[in-house]
Amino acid sequence: IKRKKFHSAHQPEDSLDVNLSTKSVSYFEDLCNEIIYEILEYFDFDYIYETFSSLNQRFVNLIINSNLPIKINISSVSKPNFQRYYKDIILPYRQRIKSLRITNSFTADIILSSHDNISKLTRLETLIFTNISPSYIRNLQYLINLPKLSSLTITNDGYTKTEETEFCHQIFQLPVLKYCNILLGMDYTLLVSSLPFATNKYSLIEDLVIKNYIQLDTLYTILSYTPHIRRLSLSYLVEPEKRQNMTFSITLNHLTYISLKLTSFDFHHFELLAKDLFHNLQVLRLYASSEITYLDANRWQNLILSHIPNLTIFDFQYVYFLWSKKDMLPSYKNLIQKFTSSFWIERQWFFSTQYPYRKNAGNLIFFSVKPY
Repeated sequence: IKRKKFHSAHQPEDSLDVNLSTKSVSYFEDLCNEIIYEILEYFDFDYIYETFSSLNQRFVNLIINSNLPIKINISSVSKPNFQRYYKDIILPYRQRIKSLRITNSFTADIILSSHDNISKLTRLETLIFTNISPSYIRNLQYLINLPKLSSLTITNDGYTKTEETEFCHQIFQLPVLKYCNILLGMDYTLLVSSLPFATNKYSLIEDLVIKNYIQLDTLYTILSYTPHIRRLSLSYLVEPEKRQNMTFSITLNHLTYISLKLTSFDFHHFELLAKDLFHNLQVLRLYASSEITYLDANRWQNLILSHIPNLTIFDFQYVYFLWSKKDMLPSYKNLIQKFTSSFWIERQWFFSTQYPYRKNAGNLIFFSVKPY
Protein backbone atom coordinates (compact mmCIF):
# COMPACT_ATOMS: atom_id res chain seq x y z
CA ILE A 1 0.00 0.00 0.00
CA LYS A 2 2.83 2.39 0.85
CA ARG A 3 4.57 1.57 -2.41
CA LYS A 4 1.40 2.27 -4.38
CA LYS A 5 0.94 5.63 -2.68
CA PHE A 6 4.56 6.54 -3.31
CA HIS A 7 4.40 5.68 -7.01
CA SER A 8 1.06 7.44 -7.40
CA ALA A 9 2.50 10.62 -5.94
CA HIS A 10 5.81 10.62 -7.81
CA GLN A 11 5.25 8.86 -11.16
CA PRO A 12 2.90 9.18 -14.12
CA GLU A 13 -0.07 6.85 -14.09
CA ASP A 14 1.02 5.05 -17.26
CA SER A 15 4.28 3.92 -15.65
CA LEU A 16 2.68 2.73 -12.38
CA ASP A 17 1.33 -0.57 -13.70
CA VAL A 18 4.66 -1.44 -15.34
CA ASN A 19 6.66 -0.87 -12.15
CA LEU A 20 4.23 -2.85 -9.97
CA SER A 21 4.07 -5.70 -12.45
CA THR A 22 7.84 -6.18 -12.25
CA LYS A 23 7.75 -6.59 -8.46
CA SER A 24 7.81 -10.20 -7.29
CA VAL A 25 4.96 -11.34 -5.10
CA SER A 26 5.58 -13.95 -2.36
CA TYR A 27 3.08 -16.41 -0.96
CA PHE A 28 3.22 -18.28 2.30
CA GLU A 29 3.79 -21.52 0.37
CA ASP A 30 6.94 -20.02 -1.19
CA LEU A 31 8.73 -19.87 2.16
CA CYS A 32 11.37 -22.48 2.88
CA ASN A 33 10.65 -25.30 5.31
CA GLU A 34 12.88 -23.85 8.02
CA ILE A 35 10.96 -20.55 8.10
CA ILE A 36 7.60 -22.33 8.10
CA TYR A 37 8.70 -24.46 11.04
CA GLU A 38 9.68 -21.34 12.97
CA ILE A 39 6.29 -19.78 12.27
CA LEU A 40 4.38 -22.91 13.27
CA GLU A 41 6.10 -22.97 16.66
CA TYR A 42 3.90 -20.03 17.68
CA PHE A 43 0.67 -22.05 17.27
CA ASP A 44 -0.99 -24.93 19.06
CA PHE A 45 -0.96 -28.14 17.09
CA ASP A 46 -4.74 -28.41 16.81
CA TYR A 47 -4.80 -25.12 14.91
CA ILE A 48 -1.91 -26.21 12.68
CA TYR A 49 -3.55 -29.58 12.03
CA GLU A 50 -6.96 -28.15 11.13
CA THR A 51 -5.52 -25.34 8.98
CA PHE A 52 -2.72 -26.97 7.00
CA SER A 53 -3.06 -30.75 7.03
CA SER A 54 -5.33 -30.78 3.95
CA LEU A 55 -3.67 -27.96 2.03
CA ASN A 56 -1.32 -30.01 -0.13
CA GLN A 57 1.12 -32.90 0.06
CA ARG A 58 4.02 -30.68 1.01
CA PHE A 59 2.25 -29.47 4.15
CA VAL A 60 1.11 -32.98 4.97
CA ASN A 61 4.77 -33.97 4.98
CA LEU A 62 5.77 -30.89 6.97
CA ILE A 63 3.14 -31.37 9.66
CA ILE A 64 2.15 -35.04 9.74
CA ASN A 65 5.20 -36.86 8.44
CA SER A 66 7.77 -34.79 10.26
CA ASN A 67 9.49 -34.51 13.59
CA LEU A 68 8.11 -31.02 14.29
CA PRO A 69 7.67 -30.40 18.07
CA ILE A 70 4.01 -30.08 19.06
CA LYS A 71 2.28 -27.75 21.50
CA ILE A 72 -1.03 -29.01 22.90
CA ASN A 73 -3.40 -26.60 24.69
CA ILE A 74 -6.54 -28.38 25.88
CA SER A 75 -8.92 -25.72 27.14
CA SER A 76 -12.66 -25.03 26.74
CA VAL A 77 -13.22 -28.26 24.87
CA SER A 78 -16.21 -30.57 25.27
CA LYS A 79 -15.72 -34.18 26.26
CA PRO A 80 -16.81 -35.64 22.84
CA ASN A 81 -14.56 -33.22 20.97
CA PHE A 82 -11.65 -34.04 23.24
CA GLN A 83 -12.10 -37.78 22.71
CA ARG A 84 -11.81 -37.22 18.95
CA TYR A 85 -8.88 -34.86 19.51
CA TYR A 86 -7.16 -37.41 21.71
CA LYS A 87 -7.62 -40.20 19.18
CA ASP A 88 -6.64 -38.20 16.06
CA ILE A 89 -3.92 -35.93 17.40
CA ILE A 90 -2.56 -36.75 20.85
CA LEU A 91 -2.18 -40.51 20.59
CA PRO A 92 -0.56 -40.65 17.13
CA TYR A 93 1.84 -37.78 17.83
CA ARG A 94 2.45 -37.91 21.59
CA GLN A 95 6.15 -38.64 21.11
CA ARG A 96 6.41 -35.23 19.43
CA ILE A 97 4.61 -33.24 22.14
CA LYS A 98 6.85 -30.52 23.53
CA SER A 99 4.28 -28.52 25.53
CA LEU A 100 1.05 -29.79 27.13
CA ARG A 101 -1.63 -27.76 28.91
CA ILE A 102 -4.49 -29.58 30.69
CA THR A 103 -7.31 -27.50 32.14
CA ASN A 104 -10.05 -29.89 33.26
CA SER A 105 -10.53 -33.23 34.97
CA PHE A 106 -11.93 -35.32 32.13
CA THR A 107 -8.86 -34.63 29.98
CA ALA A 108 -6.65 -35.53 32.92
CA ASP A 109 -8.65 -38.76 33.34
CA ILE A 110 -7.52 -39.88 29.91
CA ILE A 111 -4.03 -38.45 29.56
CA LEU A 112 -2.85 -39.10 33.13
CA SER A 113 -4.68 -42.37 33.62
CA SER A 114 -1.67 -44.64 33.33
CA HIS A 115 2.07 -44.80 33.50
CA ASP A 116 2.12 -46.00 29.89
CA ASN A 117 0.39 -42.84 28.62
CA ILE A 118 2.75 -40.52 30.46
CA SER A 119 5.93 -42.44 29.65
CA LYS A 120 5.32 -41.97 25.91
CA LEU A 121 5.70 -38.18 26.25
CA THR A 122 9.44 -38.46 25.79
CA ARG A 123 9.92 -34.97 24.29
CA LEU A 124 7.71 -33.14 26.77
CA GLU A 125 9.44 -30.04 28.16
CA THR A 126 6.54 -27.94 29.50
CA LEU A 127 3.55 -29.28 31.45
CA ILE A 128 0.73 -27.07 32.75
CA PHE A 129 -2.12 -28.33 34.98
CA THR A 130 -5.05 -26.06 35.77
CA ASN A 131 -8.05 -26.99 37.97
CA ILE A 132 -6.95 -30.58 38.35
CA SER A 133 -8.12 -32.65 41.30
CA PRO A 134 -5.59 -33.57 44.02
CA SER A 135 -6.42 -37.21 43.26
CA TYR A 136 -3.91 -37.03 40.41
CA ILE A 137 -1.03 -36.20 42.70
CA ARG A 138 0.11 -39.81 42.81
CA ASN A 139 0.45 -39.81 39.02
CA LEU A 140 3.16 -37.15 39.31
CA GLN A 141 5.53 -39.95 40.20
CA TYR A 142 5.34 -41.08 36.57
CA LEU A 143 6.81 -37.76 35.43
CA ILE A 144 10.16 -38.77 36.89
CA ASN A 145 10.79 -40.87 33.77
CA LEU A 146 10.38 -37.95 31.36
CA PRO A 147 13.92 -37.01 30.28
CA LYS A 148 13.19 -33.43 29.13
CA LEU A 149 10.51 -32.13 31.51
CA SER A 150 12.00 -28.81 32.59
CA SER A 151 8.92 -26.64 33.27
CA LEU A 152 5.93 -27.47 35.49
CA THR A 153 2.97 -25.25 36.38
CA ILE A 154 0.20 -26.51 38.66
CA THR A 155 -2.92 -24.63 39.73
CA ASN A 156 -5.16 -27.06 41.58
CA ASP A 157 -8.01 -27.43 44.03
CA GLY A 158 -7.30 -27.54 47.74
CA TYR A 159 -4.87 -30.05 49.14
CA THR A 160 -4.59 -31.59 52.57
CA LYS A 161 -1.33 -31.22 54.49
CA THR A 162 -0.40 -34.82 53.65
CA GLU A 163 -1.14 -34.27 49.95
CA GLU A 164 0.90 -31.06 49.91
CA THR A 165 3.86 -32.86 51.46
CA GLU A 166 3.58 -35.68 48.92
CA PHE A 167 3.23 -33.14 46.13
CA CYS A 168 6.41 -31.29 47.15
CA HIS A 169 8.24 -34.57 47.47
CA GLN A 170 7.23 -35.59 43.94
CA ILE A 171 8.26 -32.20 42.53
CA PHE A 172 11.75 -32.41 43.99
CA GLN A 173 12.23 -35.87 42.47
CA LEU A 174 11.88 -34.66 38.88
CA PRO A 175 15.38 -35.03 37.44
CA VAL A 176 15.66 -32.06 35.03
CA LEU A 177 13.01 -29.65 36.32
CA LYS A 178 14.21 -26.04 36.11
CA TYR A 179 10.97 -24.00 36.40
CA CYS A 180 8.16 -24.65 38.89
CA ASN A 181 5.03 -22.51 39.40
CA ILE A 182 2.45 -23.67 41.97
CA LEU A 183 -0.86 -22.55 43.43
CA LEU A 184 -2.64 -25.14 45.56
CA GLY A 185 -6.20 -24.06 46.29
CA MET A 186 -6.94 -20.33 46.54
CA ASP A 187 -4.11 -17.82 46.73
CA TYR A 188 -4.93 -17.08 50.39
CA THR A 189 -4.56 -20.78 51.26
CA LEU A 190 -1.52 -21.35 53.43
CA LEU A 191 0.97 -23.75 51.89
CA VAL A 192 1.76 -26.30 54.57
CA SER A 193 4.33 -29.06 54.28
CA SER A 194 5.78 -31.49 56.78
CA LEU A 195 8.83 -32.21 54.64
CA PRO A 196 12.04 -32.59 56.61
CA PHE A 197 14.97 -30.30 55.92
CA ALA A 198 16.94 -31.61 52.91
CA THR A 199 20.17 -33.41 53.68
CA ASN A 200 21.35 -35.37 50.63
CA LYS A 201 18.74 -35.20 47.83
CA TYR A 202 18.30 -31.95 45.97
CA SER A 203 16.38 -30.52 43.04
CA LEU A 204 17.76 -28.73 39.96
CA ILE A 205 15.00 -26.09 40.10
CA GLU A 206 16.31 -22.65 39.15
CA ASP A 207 13.10 -20.63 38.95
CA LEU A 208 10.45 -21.10 41.66
CA VAL A 209 7.08 -19.33 41.83
CA ILE A 210 4.76 -19.91 44.82
CA LYS A 211 1.38 -18.15 44.70
CA ASN A 212 0.02 -19.45 48.00
CA TYR A 213 0.52 -17.83 51.37
CA ILE A 214 3.68 -19.37 52.77
CA GLN A 215 5.30 -19.04 56.18
CA LEU A 216 9.00 -18.34 56.51
CA ASP A 217 9.84 -21.68 58.13
CA THR A 218 8.08 -23.58 55.31
CA LEU A 219 9.95 -21.49 52.75
CA TYR A 220 13.30 -22.33 54.35
CA THR A 221 12.48 -26.04 54.21
CA ILE A 222 11.54 -25.84 50.52
CA LEU A 223 14.65 -23.84 49.67
CA SER A 224 16.81 -26.46 51.32
CA TYR A 225 15.89 -28.71 48.36
CA THR A 226 16.79 -26.10 45.72
CA PRO A 227 20.47 -25.10 46.07
CA HIS A 228 20.63 -24.11 42.37
CA ILE A 229 17.78 -21.60 42.53
CA ARG A 230 18.29 -18.34 40.59
CA ARG A 231 14.86 -16.70 40.71
CA LEU A 232 12.32 -16.78 43.54
CA SER A 233 8.83 -15.24 43.38
CA LEU A 234 6.48 -15.33 46.37
CA SER A 235 2.99 -13.86 46.22
CA TYR A 236 2.47 -13.83 50.00
CA LEU A 237 5.22 -14.40 52.55
CA VAL A 238 4.09 -14.42 56.19
CA GLU A 239 5.89 -14.83 59.48
CA PRO A 240 6.00 -18.23 61.17
CA GLU A 241 3.64 -18.89 64.08
CA LYS A 242 6.61 -19.20 66.42
CA ARG A 243 8.49 -15.93 66.11
CA GLN A 244 11.88 -17.15 67.22
CA ASN A 245 14.90 -16.02 65.22
CA MET A 246 15.41 -18.43 62.34
CA THR A 247 18.55 -19.02 60.32
CA PHE A 248 19.14 -20.68 56.97
CA SER A 249 22.33 -22.69 56.92
CA ILE A 250 22.59 -23.22 53.14
CA THR A 251 24.16 -20.52 50.96
CA LEU A 252 22.22 -19.99 47.75
CA ASN A 253 25.07 -18.80 45.57
CA HIS A 254 23.00 -18.50 42.39
CA LEU A 255 20.00 -16.60 43.78
CA THR A 256 20.04 -13.22 42.01
CA TYR A 257 16.33 -12.35 41.65
CA ILE A 258 13.62 -12.19 44.31
CA SER A 259 10.06 -10.90 44.06
CA LEU A 260 8.19 -10.70 47.38
CA LYS A 261 4.82 -9.58 48.64
CA LEU A 262 4.98 -9.40 52.41
CA THR A 263 1.93 -9.92 54.59
CA SER A 264 2.12 -9.33 58.37
CA PHE A 265 5.90 -9.42 58.16
CA ASP A 266 7.87 -7.03 60.33
CA PHE A 267 11.06 -5.40 59.09
CA HIS A 268 13.25 -7.15 61.66
CA HIS A 269 12.31 -10.54 60.20
CA PHE A 270 12.88 -9.15 56.71
CA GLU A 271 16.41 -8.14 57.72
CA LEU A 272 17.07 -11.69 58.96
CA LEU A 273 15.72 -13.03 55.68
CA ALA A 274 18.03 -10.72 53.74
CA LYS A 275 21.05 -11.79 55.78
CA ASP A 276 20.23 -15.43 55.07
CA LEU A 277 19.35 -15.30 51.37
CA PHE A 278 20.31 -12.02 49.68
CA HIS A 279 24.14 -12.35 49.52
CA ASN A 280 24.30 -12.36 45.71
CA LEU A 281 20.99 -10.68 44.98
CA GLN A 282 20.92 -8.32 41.98
CA VAL A 283 17.18 -7.69 41.61
CA LEU A 284 14.71 -7.14 44.47
CA ARG A 285 11.03 -6.47 43.76
CA LEU A 286 9.24 -5.89 47.04
CA TYR A 287 5.71 -5.03 48.13
CA ALA A 288 5.13 -4.19 51.80
CA SER A 289 2.42 -2.46 53.78
CA SER A 290 1.44 -1.01 57.14
CA GLU A 291 4.66 -1.26 59.15
CA ILE A 292 6.37 2.14 59.11
CA THR A 293 9.88 0.68 59.47
CA TYR A 294 9.87 -0.21 55.76
CA LEU A 295 10.18 3.54 55.12
CA ASP A 296 13.34 3.91 57.21
CA ALA A 297 15.83 4.96 54.50
CA ASN A 298 18.86 4.75 56.80
CA ARG A 299 18.02 1.24 57.88
CA TRP A 300 17.58 0.22 54.25
CA GLN A 301 20.94 1.77 53.38
CA ASN A 302 22.74 -0.16 56.13
CA LEU A 303 21.04 -3.42 55.12
CA ILE A 304 21.93 -3.03 51.44
CA LEU A 305 25.56 -2.04 52.07
CA SER A 306 26.09 -4.87 54.56
CA HIS A 307 24.12 -7.77 53.13
CA ILE A 308 22.93 -6.95 49.57
CA PRO A 309 26.05 -5.40 48.04
CA ASN A 310 25.34 -6.57 44.47
CA LEU A 311 21.84 -5.10 44.25
CA THR A 312 21.31 -3.17 41.01
CA ILE A 313 17.51 -3.07 40.70
CA PHE A 314 15.42 -2.10 43.74
CA ASP A 315 11.75 -2.06 42.75
CA PHE A 316 9.83 -1.12 45.88
CA GLN A 317 6.19 -0.44 46.65
CA TYR A 318 4.86 0.44 50.08
CA VAL A 319 1.20 1.02 50.96
CA TYR A 320 -0.07 2.75 54.09
CA PHE A 321 -3.76 2.12 54.72
CA LEU A 322 -5.22 5.20 56.39
CA TRP A 323 -8.00 3.21 57.98
CA SER A 324 -5.63 0.77 59.68
CA LYS A 325 -4.38 2.99 62.52
CA LYS A 326 -4.22 6.56 63.77
CA ASP A 327 -3.20 9.27 61.34
CA MET A 328 0.58 9.02 60.88
CA LEU A 329 0.70 10.82 57.55
CA PRO A 330 3.08 13.59 58.76
CA SER A 331 5.55 10.99 60.03
CA TYR A 332 5.41 9.14 56.73
CA LYS A 333 6.12 12.31 54.77
CA ASN A 334 9.23 13.00 56.85
CA LEU A 335 10.54 9.47 56.31
CA ILE A 336 9.93 9.54 52.56
CA GLN A 337 12.07 12.66 52.13
CA LYS A 338 15.15 10.72 53.24
CA PHE A 339 15.00 8.54 50.10
CA THR A 340 16.55 11.44 48.14
CA SER A 341 20.07 11.24 49.61
CA SER A 342 23.16 10.61 47.48
CA PHE A 343 23.01 6.87 48.28
CA TRP A 344 19.75 6.53 46.33
CA ILE A 345 20.59 9.02 43.58
CA GLU A 346 23.96 7.42 42.78
CA ARG A 347 22.22 4.09 42.20
CA GLN A 348 19.49 5.77 40.15
CA TRP A 349 16.82 4.49 42.52
CA PHE A 350 14.06 7.08 42.36
CA PHE A 351 10.68 7.08 44.05
CA SER A 352 7.36 8.85 43.93
CA THR A 353 4.39 9.13 46.27
CA GLN A 354 0.66 8.97 45.68
CA TYR A 355 -1.11 10.73 48.51
CA PRO A 356 -4.69 10.08 49.65
CA TYR A 357 -7.33 12.01 47.73
CA ARG A 358 -8.66 13.40 51.03
CA LYS A 359 -7.85 13.11 54.72
CA ASN A 360 -8.63 9.72 56.27
CA ALA A 361 -9.64 8.28 52.91
CA GLY A 362 -7.67 6.22 50.43
CA ASN A 363 -4.10 5.04 50.78
CA LEU A 364 -0.62 6.49 50.70
CA ILE A 365 1.52 4.65 48.15
CA PHE A 366 5.29 5.05 47.99
CA PHE A 367 6.75 3.39 44.92
CA SER A 368 9.71 3.08 42.55
CA VAL A 369 9.58 4.99 39.28
CA LYS A 370 11.64 4.85 36.09
CA PRO A 371 13.69 3.02 34.97
CA TYR A 372 11.57 0.21 36.45
